[in-house]
Amino acid sequence: MAAFLLIHGAWHDERCWELLVPELAARGHAVHTLTLPGHWTRGLPSYQISLRRYGHAICAAARQIGEPVTLVGHSMGGMAISRAAEMQPTLFDQLVYLTAYLPRMNRWTRMRSLVLSDETTQLWPAVRTDWLRFRAHINPDLATETFYHDCPKDLADQAVGRLCSQSGLPIVEFARITDKGAGSRPMSYIECLQDRVISPELQKRMQTHAAFKNVLTLDSSHSPFLSQPAALAEMLHGIVGGRVSKHKIASSRHAKLAERKGVGFPPLAEAKAG
Repeated sequence: MAAFLLIHGAWHDERCWELLVPELAARGHAVHTLTLPGHWTRGLPSYQISLRRYGHAICAAARQIGEPVTLVGHSMGGMAISRAAEMQPTLFDQLVYLTAYLPRMNRWTRMRSLVLSDETTQLWPAVRTDWLRFRAHINPDLATETFYHDCPKDLADQAVGRLCSQSGLPIVEFARITDKGAGSRPMSYIECLQDRVISPELQKRMQTHAAFKNVLTLDSSHSPFLSQPAALAEMLHGIVGGRVSKHKIASSRHAKLAERKGVGFPPLAEAKAG
């Protein structure tokens, strides 16, 4: 039915989508993933890992797919997909922001400013900054409670083990969306009510940054692709099929009962672009 290109957030790579991919495929969609430059990539200094480089990588992946794709960005990935859609909007059928940061329409915005404006975020205690290398790391002792508190323990533990360092440049760079760029594509926002990284209050404020066709709600943590892959897939399926309830809420407490028990990630493998 549709071609999806899934873009992860900071400190993650494309393996975070491994439970969501088969759920979307089972609904008839072609699903593609990408590990952004500098995530588990050696030899690339932080000052070369920028939103522009992210945007070029996303556009290259979309061109390789060969048809307009539905671009999904999670967390910092929202800034990355915005940059890509500003570069070449015709490569993308629509944009989906999954509890994601996004710039303001026609106004230069930094992700750092958005994070600093979030009065109730629990992200900062978990972040360790290496100022010499201009990179940030996540304290593994705090990662589960910050990113994965509603996920099964085995999935959360494995996800923590996959976290990588993050270049600081994409976080402090200015970005914007315009009417002729990302703003020319239909846009949807999926908010997560239990998010401890991007508070629901900030998510609501960012929904005023652009004209969203759909705003949907999951009762989940920052990582619904792990805690509620089936519910998230159904939401994305509805977005591309035009059958979206604007106030649909999926509860993580009920979703856990429906998800596969004891499901772990496939064996750890070298991350590579999908």
